[in-house]
Amino acid sequence: MGLLEGSGAYWRFLGQCTQCGHCTGACPSLTAAGLSLGGIAEGMLDAERSASTPEELACAIASDPALVQAVRGCFFCTSCKNTCFAHNDVCDLVYQARVDFQRLGLIPREAWSSVLVDQEWDIFTAYRAIHGIGYADLTRHVASEGHEAEGDCAVAFFPGCSLAAYGPELTREAFAAVEELGGKATLIDCCCGSSLKSAGFFDRAEALCERNAEEIEASGARELVCVCPGCANDMRAALAKRGLDVEVRLLSGWLAERGFEPRRPLPEGPLCLAKSCQDRDGSYLEQTREALGLGEGEGVSIFNGCCGAGGAVSAFDPSRQGRQADAKLSFAPEGSTVVSMCPTCTYTYAYRLMEAPRDVRSKHYAELLFESQFDWDKTFAQLGGMWSGEYGAWLAQVFA
Repeated sequence: MGLLEGSGAYWRFLGQCTQCGHCTGACPSLTAAGLSLGGIAEGMLDAERSASTPEELACAIASDPALVQAVRGCFFCTSCKNTCFAHNDVCDLVYQARVDFQRLGLIPREAWSSVLVDQEWDIFTAYRAIHGIGYADLTRHVASEGHEAEGDCAVAFFPGCSLAAYGPELTREAFAAVEELGGKATLIDCCCGSSLKSAGFFDRAEALCERNAEEIEASGARELVCVCPGCANDMRAALAKRGLDVEVRLLSGWLAERGFEPRRPLPEGPLCLAKSCQDRDGSYLEQTREALGLGEGEGVSIFNGCCGAGGAVSAFDPSRQGRQADAKLSFAPEGSTVVSMCPTCTYTYAYRLMEAPRDVRSKHYAELLFESQFDWDKTFAQLGGMWSGEYGAWLAQVFA
């Protein structure tokens, strides 16, 4: 192996890339860098050829601002892939580049120390611990003080980090509906590891999903119901790798198939459905439309593209997340509700609307299906208070 772990991926990509430039025009980060995806591969290989030690390689990459911009500025939104005539695997290319950046010390610790979701403490588990949020009674496949480990569950529910932390009432209401309609349920109280991929810990992200798959296998569940498209995609891959016959579904589609009726009326005003980056073919969005009873031409508009949270770009270019969120929210007319597929998107839009208020609301599709709602004013206040209150010193030490 050479100095770059991803050398093989770079050579493979470079051999397939025609340098047509369509990806550059589709991606603001590539446009700013003046590179194509093939240019990323070429830049990494050129840096490797110029170096004889990891230290020299790190210096060579760091001294190429266009290359750093292209790799660290990637939202993982796949807008570039959608324009690629050769259908090159952009995710493989940039994930490998992030892995090499991580190995070479080119991603500062402060960019990822609070989102190591395979460790005991991350920003989500710390928030839950400080504010008394837990689901031991719902994680039936795991032994706890209240019950023995149970392996006869019919369905497993995967709320994901953001929903489990910031929407505990919504999590519990959704879980109850899953159990009512699907039989004995258990909760997979963990993350899919997307933040680890963004930080360049690809192997750790895969290991985390494999650990989740082990838990699902132990529970006996034959169905996995996920709230977020990204969680569904990652867990489907992990379960298939393990050879498990478990069907993975998005919550909205799963509920629609069982005749679930939304428990609250739709918001007044126009609805803008924000397609998730992980929803490549739009199938999850269509399932959500069905669950909400929204047909074609019913005052619903759809927009694509990253909300600004993808790829941990905010840790590299803090202002860009806000600019990206603004770009997406600009499609939403006054008095409208932006409905996201991914809870992290909902969080990102809500935070931006707090920073730059306008007459637009941010909702997750689950909030349109159930009575419980996110309370973002409370959540943001509690997140900020964690660092200035009695737990501030502990958090600073944990995430130092």
